[in-house]
Amino acid sequence: MRLPLLCILLLGLAAGVARAQDLLVEEYRFGDFTSAHAIVMDQFGDVYVSDAGSSMLRKFSIKGALLAEIGGHGWDVTQFDQLRGIDASLGVAVYAADRGNRRIVRLDRNLNVVASLGTEDAALDVGYPIDVAASSFETLFILDGENARVLAVNGFSSVARSFGGIEAGEGRLRNPVALAQAGSERLYVLEAERVVVFDLFGSYRFQFGSGQLRDARGIAVSDDRVAVVLPDALLLYSHEGSLLAKFDTTRLALASAGQEFRDIAFGRDFLLILTERTCILIPVN
Repeated sequence: MRLPLLCILLLGLAAGVARAQDLLVEEYRFGDFTSAHAIVMDQFGDVYVSDAGSSMLRKFSIKGALLAEIGGHGWDVTQFDQLRGIDASLGVAVYAADRGNRRIVRLDRNLNVVASLGTEDAALDVGYPIDVAASSFETLFILDGENARVLAVNGFSSVARSFGGIEAGEGRLRNPVALAQAGSERLYVLEAERVVVFDLFGSYRFQFGSGQLRDARGIAVSDDRVAVVLPDALLLYSHEGSLLAKFDTTRLALASAGQEFRDIAFGRDFLLILTERTCILIPVN
């Protein structure tokens, strides 16, 4: 039976709406980086980006205005070497993993250096730190790339415990990439092909993403979602590790293509996807 022309048009329009709803569409982008590595957003809506290529840490407004910056390659207190992961979740401080200088740097919200913690401190050997996450319980979690472990540091002074080693069993870390914290309960450690979940005391809980992830680059956690970026795709999971959606190049409407994804951050009603050169804002429902 033939459908009337109006019905055909309405069905086509409905299908078009469904396809549009399946897309993530870029609203705008900002920043001009050499080789960006990590992005985070603080509770005031400001955005921080570490640019490993230029060894610079930059702070932006959500509209892309440059508010502050610090760095340049070197070993001085205001310089970095292979700048990697950052954290600004507590709102009062920014923490940066200065990999090449084997230290964690604490800065205020205006990017003034407050203190550093690294190999010069006898009580702490952070190896080559590649990421950092601060908890509201004054515990700092450091991802040690050299020794494939997580260090829990109290009071920015001494190691309380380490985990993710051989004692973790299935959760033993082999090639960690990044980490993210979920409230007061869990720490998500990203590896290239899976996510390993620990509680904040260092006990292994579960893992997910095997068979779905490849060459994973960045991870972020919201109140109800975990986001992981691959060089060319975004995957959304529940906190329990159930895959909710995957957005590859066929479901991402971007102003320009060709740049690898490096990291991701959650806003209230948007996502910030960091590429090697710029930051892309995408509204979400």
